[in-house]
Amino acid sequence: MSHDESGQRNSPQHDSDYDGAWKEALREHFPEIFGKFFPIEHALIDWSEPLEWCDKELSQVIGRAGRRNREVDVLVKARLTTGSVQMVFLHLEIQTAFEEGFAVRLGHYNAGLYWLCQQRVLTLVLLADLRRGWVPNEDLFQIGSFESRIKFPTCKLIDRLETDWLDDNSLPVILARAQVEALRTASDPEARYASKWTLLRSLYGLGYDGHRVRGILKSIDWMMHLRDDLAERLRQAIHDYEEEQQMPYVTSFERLAEARGEARGKVELIMDLLTGICGELPDELAERVRTLSLDRFSLLAKQSRQFQSVEDLKEWLNQQPTANG
Repeated sequence: MSHDESGQRNSPQHDSDYDGAWKEALREHFPEIFGKFFPIEHALIDWSEPLEWCDKELSQVIGRAGRRNREVDVLVKARLTTGSVQMVFLHLEIQTAFEEGFAVRLGHYNAGLYWLCQQRVLTLVLLADLRRGWVPNEDLFQIGSFESRIKFPTCKLIDRLETDWLDDNSLPVILARAQVEALRTASDPEARYASKWTLLRSLYGLGYDGHRVRGILKSIDWMMHLRDDLAERLRQAIHDYEEEQQMPYVTSFERLAEARGEARGKVELIMDLLTGICGELPDELAERVRTLSLDRFSLLAKQSRQFQSVEDLKEWLNQQPTANG
């Protein structure tokens, strides 16, 4: 068990797939999320040019650190408005325990990516923890006249939500609220149900079409996992609310559940998660992953956070039932 700042215990029974939710949200809505959290840097990028996702390079650096607990790391190659190409590293931290050397670790990541990619890397930090006011943004080493300094832009979700985002209902802010509420209610199933239902109701008045609403609901659902009985209660509440408000465009939670199940079974997402952890997979292992059943895909997405090498993946696959079993 771990504890957050308020003394709540985070029970594994109610833990959620935070990294899976953020990885998919970032893949699908990267410019919008990036723009809300880092508007200054967003304005420097030419978004008419496609991004290049550098998963292999990222795994070579981050994988060596052996840290896969509640972190989401994204490395992209973007073109700036000046025409030059720039590597952009976004680190999302969702840990609840204080880390004295956090800034040093980000400095190591930046240096490792610079060494590997042979170009400067713009490093940005998104903090999704519950520690108000803790906003590390600099790694400084100085002895005599020697000085080594790296300063990185930092966006602290809980601080922004309680100040300039109070009345903001954009997609990135809704995701931020879901993440903070998921951490706050990790050990309180009823409170998580209430928070999740409040967030979902807030979506109906935003004017989003059904596809967009279902996409947001999917990410919230991954972050705010509910017990089966509470999930069923929520499905019924949504169904009743839609009928009462005469909103057939989402009807109903069953369609969302189908879309969510398909998303969890996407080979692309699973392969992305595994590549970030283990590096490029051998063909034989990649084929074994692709032939997993839907429930095994979902389990792999959650348990892959515990992997640190391709050997861990092999061991996990060897413990799974075969397709004929």
